[in-house]
Amino acid sequence: MSVTLRPLAATDSLPELTALLHKAYAALGAQGWNFTAVDQSVELTAKRVAGGGCLVAVDEAGRLVGTVNMRGPYRPEQDAWSLATPWYLREDTAILSQFAVDPDCQGQGLGARLMDAAEAWAAQRGHLYVALDTAGPAEQLQRRYAQRGYRTVGRTQWEGKTYASVLMAKALPHSPLRAALLRLAHYELWATRRLLKAVDGLSDAQYRQDASLFFKSVHGTLNHLLVGQSLLWLPRFAEGGSPVMALNAEAEPDRGRLRQRLLEGAARWPAVIAALDEAQLSEGTLDYRTSQGEPASVPMAACLQHVFNHGTHHRGQISAALTALGQAGPELDLMHMLREWPVAKEMR
Repeated sequence: MSVTLRPLAATDSLPELTALLHKAYAALGAQGWNFTAVDQSVELTAKRVAGGGCLVAVDEAGRLVGTVNMRGPYRPEQDAWSLATPWYLREDTAILSQFAVDPDCQGQGLGARLMDAAEAWAAQRGHLYVALDTAGPAEQLQRRYAQRGYRTVGRTQWEGKTYASVLMAKALPHSPLRAALLRLAHYELWATRRLLKAVDGLSDAQYRQDASLFFKSVHGTLNHLLVGQSLLWLPRFAEGGSPVMALNAEAEPDRGRLRQRLLEGAARWPAVIAALDEAQLSEGTLDYRTSQGEPASVPMAACLQHVFNHGTHHRGQISAALTALGQAGPELDLMHMLREWPVAKEMR
């Protein structure tokens, strides 16, 4: 039987997908384990597939015979339940869920193909880990995940479940250099998010006043970060372009929109790094034109290190300005993120 894997399409039937989940999880439900997929509604299926990526397996007759969901981290302000699962809050971790294979198609390698594709989705977006959870009593499922390299990293009790859940995670196979650069990229987003939350506490007058920074105000320095990190360096790596722009340009005058653009730009870096050719990353150069239009060529990996060091430098300036303005500065050390996102011994 020929089965094709592809992203869920707008024309696919969500009732059919929901029925597939019910069928695949019926045997688990019969053992008293009330997995969500045992009886979830079509509305819940729609909500879950909208949270990220969804792959489906389609047979020759066009039937949905397998599926898996992939997504990035949850946000605790939107999903308070995720606070009980720190791995589900990490910027560097993709989350797999709603994994199902039609019982009539099991034992043919389809589940492995779906997991391979889901893990590839995570790696292509620059995640360092993938995580999932399953029922504690479902030891056979845990063994299957363990055979794929997943390790137990925690346990939790979801509300309304008849079982405690086991949390499992797996390190994705990036080279040491790429993994180190990806960690810096995830730190960029983590630190930017924390800094902007602190900046939100400034009045508009404080935010725009001259704070004796190189780019004058907090607003001016955030604009420089947007210019440098997102409007100059990102296109150089992602598109091979070399925009020409003044480093002190006010690229975004609106405070709220500037905040959003900074987060959007920071969120793009992991996928950009993941897409770079390995040889080019380790031995190649980045050829570009400076903000003044002059040609330059620098080692690619070292240049990426500069990009993230540049972000750290200017976030530090803003943090100092926050303190001078009477606003508590956020804890932005990389070490703080590493302690917040520990890697279990089993994962090392």
